[in-house]
Amino acid sequence: MKTLSPSQKSDIAVKELVNGLIGIKYLFPDLKVGIVIPAFNEELNIGNTLERIPTNISDRMEIVVVDDGSVDNTYKVARCFDVNIIRHLNNRGNGAATKTGLRFCKERECDVAIILDGDGQHDPKYIHNFIRPIVEDNIDFTIGNRFKYYYKMNPYRKLCSKLISVFYLLILRKKISDPTNGYRALSSKIFNRIEFQSDYSLTQEMLFKIIPKYNYKEIPLKVGQREHGQSFIKLKNYLKKIIFYFIKYYIYVKFKRITHKLFSKETRDHMEKIFRT
Repeated sequence: MKTLSPSQKSDIAVKELVNGLIGIKYLFPDLKVGIVIPAFNEELNIGNTLERIPTNISDRMEIVVVDDGSVDNTYKVARCFDVNIIRHLNNRGNGAATKTGLRFCKERECDVAIILDGDGQHDPKYIHNFIRPIVEDNIDFTIGNRFKYYYKMNPYRKLCSKLISVFYLLILRKKISDPTNGYRALSSKIFNRIEFQSDYSLTQEMLFKIIPKYNYKEIPLKVGQREHGQSFIKLKNYLKKIIFYFIKYYIYVKFKRITHKLFSKETRDHMEKIFRT
């Protein structure tokens, strides 16, 4: 067991006194929790999302809104709240905004990072459900599952989601019921070790890189409908991107590992040029 110094004991005592006076009983006291909220043109939704984040999660919780080049008042609305805000000058994609948020969590030495959409569909009341398995059950990654309950979804979108689930089951031998769900939590073990690259389909790159190697758990939740604005995801492009990124981030990585053992560096470099063309 780690021994605390007198100054650390004093700091904890002060925290407990202050928290007792204001009547807050934290669910995960002293756990450094980062909440990442990518947002693009969400001026009508971001305020509602921030208002609903529970204040009793942790006494060391940091919220970061990543404004991904919004041209509306997303930034101004977010500034009304006690949160960190990072702005992209141009719209770079949800994946890029999420990566920026995860880098923030890494720099702030967070223990857990929660990813919430800024459109209000992800209810923050479930945050503790995503954190608890990571803290108590040796889980490294939690992902939401909308289909445990009834969820009204466009039939075409639902079919695409199910096809992606089958894809993971056949290729990776892993069951992911709701692979397009962006409501997720990552332990520091993951965001400190894995470098994510995709600016567009980061949700799938995460699955390619995480579920074959790390313990994960699905979290049942109810998801609301977007009240304002519309999703910018185009399903045909999304499915094409998934196939492309699977080849790039999973098949290609395995290919490099195999060739590294079998061939010389010169041969490997030549094969890599061929593979990329």
